[in-house]
Amino acid sequence: MPNLYQYKVRDKSGDMVSGVIRGDNVDAVENYLESLELIPIKISEHTEFSLRRLLKFGRKTADLEDLILITRKLSTLYRAGVPIMRAIEIIADQYQNEDLGDVLLSVRDDMERGESLSDSFARYPRIFKPIYISSIRAAEAAGKLDVVLDKLAVAMEQELVTKEEVKKALRYPVMVIVAIILAFMLLTVFIVPKFAGFYSQNNAELPLPTQIMIAISDMIRSNWYLLIPSVAILSFIVARSFRARKLQRSIDAFLLKLPVFGNLFVKTSLSRFAHLLSVLTASGTPLIQSLEIVREAVGNKIIGEEVGRFAEGLKEGRSIDDTKHQMRHFPKLAISLVHVGMESGTLELTLNEISRFFDREVHYTSSRLTSALEPILILVMGAMVLFLALGIFLPMWNLIQVFRG
Repeated sequence: MPNLYQYKVRDKSGDMVSGVIRGDNVDAVENYLESLELIPIKISEHTEFSLRRLLKFGRKTADLEDLILITRKLSTLYRAGVPIMRAIEIIADQYQNEDLGDVLLSVRDDMERGESLSDSFARYPRIFKPIYISSIRAAEAAGKLDVVLDKLAVAMEQELVTKEEVKKALRYPVMVIVAIILAFMLLTVFIVPKFAGFYSQNNAELPLPTQIMIAISDMIRSNWYLLIPSVAILSFIVARSFRARKLQRSIDAFLLKLPVFGNLFVKTSLSRFAHLLSVLTASGTPLIQSLEIVREAVGNKIIGEEVGRFAEGLKEGRSIDDTKHQMRHFPKLAISLVHVGMESGTLELTLNEISRFFDREVHYTSSRLTSALEPILILVMGAMVLFLALGIFLPMWNLIQVFRG
């Protein structure tokens, strides 16, 4: 990967100009600047300190919000008649001292060397995903770059909204579960031992719930130095398992079968499918190729396989009626609308309607998620409170009987 260099040069009028450029080495940068009829004065490796870079350990990453802003600004500047390289340079200036700004400057440098925008983006797959690059490449070929940039921004904005709605829906149940776990830990570690000592001094018979709580308390208090790293390691293994390709299909299948949550995950994936396919259709990408690209981007392997079977069926010349039975997570109405759009030549318009439908479904499902989970949470909390109450108050009842006797 070429390094980033700072330079100072004099232009034809003798004015001093400075900037940042990416190149293989100092000589390559010098030769390139001379080819632009600039006189190099100083060229040095760009090593400016940045706390954000230090925290990211030099990774070239970007948040979805950043990518939305870049796409929106690029679309606006391009529509205003600003050349694409100049537009990228303007946007890069707003991300100075950040990895993202360096990447945009590198994209500009690659385009100055004759590469296309899509090929320049393809050098940074951690930031620009395959579907983003494919959409840009097809848009460049069809001359629809402004349209596709706008649609990409809309699709990513909706994906961001969907993620926020899912997070919002999960926030309450997660907080309740964490509160229950913390309360149980505090009681077993700090409260139960004091009761246990009191019970043993008075020779009270301990019921089973109290014995279980004391056993848990003793285990935590005597093995805390092993439990903490064990929980950390287990959390790391679970997190890595969700990213492991070999386990991804099994995990995705499990998520779709979850009560309450499974329906939300299905609708989220279908919403992403409709938005992304609409973007690729607007860019002029052939339908079968678009389906193969979207297959890897819907966010769920099971639904991705259904999209793949749909693409294979079209490739083999089969009708949608012959393949729709293999797409059990897709509503029949959505499949019928896609069929109508293909036959009437209004697939892009149809996909827009489908995406709006699924967006509403995601919003409705996420807004009702809390009320759907309330009975389960109440049952869990009730069982936990009952267990704690029995463990603490039953021995007290036995003590009263002992004192009376």
